[in-house]
Amino acid sequence: MRRFAFLLIVVFALTVFTQLAFADGSQRTAPQKEMTLEERLKHLGLIIPEDVKRRFDALENPEPTVLLNPDDRFDWRELGGVTPAKDQGSCGSCWCFAGVGAVESAVLIADGVEWDLSEQHIIDCNPLGRGCNGGWADVVYDYYMYHGAQEEACYPYRATDYWPCREDTCIFLMQIDNVIDIPNSVTHIKNALLDAPLSTSFYAPPDLTWDCQPHRTGSINHAVVIAGWDDNLCGDGAWIVKNSWGRWGDPESPGFFYMPYEHCSMGYGTQRPVYVSRLPELTYEPEAMTFNLPSGGEGSQTLTLGNTGDGDLHYRIRLFRPAFQDEFGYFWFDSDNPEGPEYDWLDVTDVGQVVDFVQGNADNGNTGPMDLGFDFQHYGNTFSTICICSNGWASFTDGTSVSSYDLPIPHTSAPNDLLAPFWVDLNPGAGGDVYYYTNSVDSAIISWEEVYDKSEEGIFTFQIVLVAPDTIVYQYESMGPEGYVDRATIGMENSTGTVGLQVSRNEVYTYGEKAVEFYLGDPPGEFDWLSSDNDHGTIWEGSSWDITITCAAGDHSDGKYWGIINLYTNDPDSVHVDILVVMNVGVTSVGGVETVALSHSLKQNYPNPFNPTTEIRYNLPERANVRLEIYNLSGQRLETLVNEPQEAGVHWVTWDASTYSSGVYFYKLIAGDRVSARRMTLLR
Repeated sequence: MRRFAFLLIVVFALTVFTQLAFADGSQRTAPQKEMTLEERLKHLGLIIPEDVKRRFDALENPEPTVLLNPDDRFDWRELGGVTPAKDQGSCGSCWCFAGVGAVESAVLIADGVEWDLSEQHIIDCNPLGRGCNGGWADVVYDYYMYHGAQEEACYPYRATDYWPCREDTCIFLMQIDNVIDIPNSVTHIKNALLDAPLSTSFYAPPDLTWDCQPHRTGSINHAVVIAGWDDNLCGDGAWIVKNSWGRWGDPESPGFFYMPYEHCSMGYGTQRPVYVSRLPELTYEPEAMTFNLPSGGEGSQTLTLGNTGDGDLHYRIRLFRPAFQDEFGYFWFDSDNPEGPEYDWLDVTDVGQVVDFVQGNADNGNTGPMDLGFDFQHYGNTFSTICICSNGWASFTDGTSVSSYDLPIPHTSAPNDLLAPFWVDLNPGAGGDVYYYTNSVDSAIISWEEVYDKSEEGIFTFQIVLVAPDTIVYQYESMGPEGYVDRATIGMENSTGTVGLQVSRNEVYTYGEKAVEFYLGDPPGEFDWLSSDNDHGTIWEGSSWDITITCAAGDHSDGKYWGIINLYTNDPDSVHVDILVVMNVGVTSVGGVETVALSHSLKQNYPNPFNPTTEIRYNLPERANVRLEIYNLSGQRLETLVNEPQEAGVHWVTWDASTYSSGVYFYKLIAGDRVSARRMTLLR
């Protein structure tokens, strides 16, 4: 059996799939205020069909049976076999919540998977038209046997029955195999409870109480789930009942109440859904895709999905922009991502200046503006200075704030124009230093070195690297110890605090040796360059399926574009899997080598500053005789890295400067009659 898994869906996936399920993009509309008992009793909604009455009437006065478990208490809440109580709101859908709740428990017990199944799916899609005016749990069970269940996150509850069926926007998670009717006797129900919680019905009187309801007679009108028993409650014993009225009930166990045995017809119509575990298991290849296309070009790659589990794998493919992109067009990727930056710590303790905090003190201090020595672009603005705060952040404009509060990003409160590699209450005055270095040409580094937190229990070493015109990298060398790295906010935002990217907040993100880079891409808008030839289907156990993913540059300008292939599956360990897709527009192929069809250009080396190796990249629009040379500040040629004819395209050369000392160097490219030069900084 797989381990117990609480399936938490990432926020961006919840938003995307909710919007797909409902055209207006609204979220679950369960009640926003707690309803009174009188209000709830107006929306019970149980209707027992005549054929169901005949079935259960035939079970009256059953043959005596042996009690299989004589314990005076049995509670699925304590055994991890019952899902949380929900709220049906002002919709007479208790029948649906009772059936869905019993199925959730059956799956939880069999698989250790806590699915949150959709009641709205049944209300909208059942062929009998049962909805807020009432129904019976058989409607749920029949649909789950012949079609399947869908997920609340994809098909949220709306407490209404006016919407058309939209199950084709989601996937079927699982099916049940059967349902068993249980005679209404304490012994029969207790024995059935040993397998799983049960759906049932009873008479909810106007004076219903959650704690040991006195005996009442009346027409059965409400459906619930029995989750256990306790012979010590209510005098002669009581059922432990899961309701669908939100928090109404036991204050110490919200959503649950206790009904004495044989009171208020409790136990009439009891049923147990039968679920046999058949878990699928997703495999997929590749884990990321890169398309290098000429302007206006198109290309395709194969995505292979497999199923190595025991049950059918249902999948749906959604294509969208990454959630880690803001409205301006910035993305973030880290070194754990195949398209992210490489971690390469830059030590500036020997060449940088120790920051002297002139505003406040080293505990809560700010200093600046500090000259960058070059222009840097950030959210459409150009800056030549930067301010540094001791509490793990920097700002291009705020030299007075000393905020140690790790606010969410974006946030309109100061500081804004914010770079927050590790925004938390730090205290360099208790240990460590903050260093600032700039080469005054194109690169600057702010480095917090072995800085203590306020409690003087955590020690952190991290840095900001700025490379003109707009590259921002956060690097983490050592963060800890464990238990002190989950208190910070990491991200960046614009000048008004209305647009930004939050990488993490109050969670463990890194213990060290990690890099995060912020890229500027096309702002969110129409997403039309990525497509698949098969967006949903079923893969039998032991089978696989090839899906063609097509990338079309269309009229997109030359540059880099990011997208996400989201695999939405019923594998509980892989409900949402994201495959990053990168489209490089302006790329052609020469002799089987991918090359960028751009004009002659010499790119800035990366990383810069560097230690001890760096990569130099240049573009050739046509075949040419090429020389790439390294010079020192005195104009002496130190090395010739390239001296040969080269074809048109993109070329990369790595320079290893391990035999040279720290300082500024130049690299010069001669390609035909074109000459270009740039400077770079070696930090040892």
